[in-house]
Amino acid sequence: MKTVSCARRPAVLIFLLAMALGVPCAAQSGSAKGKAQDKKSDDGTTLLLIHVVGGEKPDAVTNASVYLHLQEKSAILFLLRKHKKVELDLKTDNNGYASFPGLPRGKVLIQVVAAGWKPFGEYYLVNQPNQTIQIKLQRPKTHWY
Repeated sequence: MKTVSCARRPAVLIFLLAMALGVPCAAQSGSAKGKAQDKKSDDGTTLLLIHVVGGEKPDAVTNASVYLHLQEKSAILFLLRKHKKVELDLKTDNNGYASFPGLPRGKVLIQVVAAGWKPFGEYYLVNQPNQTIQIKLQRPKTHWY
């Protein structure tokens, strides 16, 4: 078995770390560069629009609190078996929309709370550059005892 000298250990560790983080270590061939430039630049984020409506005929729900819960993914956190939880919150506008630009793609828990409506919570898969999710709230059931 061949051992690595002490002088080369830092270089090997840096190489392994770069591979874990997904940093390219070798130059691309000319045809691969051309294909990469032809593809649309995609940074792995999305513009998420959430449209909150409610009632028999879908009316916009204004001033509803929209909460997003997601887990940030990175190679270092994956290797350490830790997850960094990120929470975002916004209010809907007069048309019932809340927008989240630059949201990382993946599984997202969306929760909506509004006065006079039942709370809503569900997981969604965000996997497109521009995505709109419509959420329909329901009135709570009233019981008079």
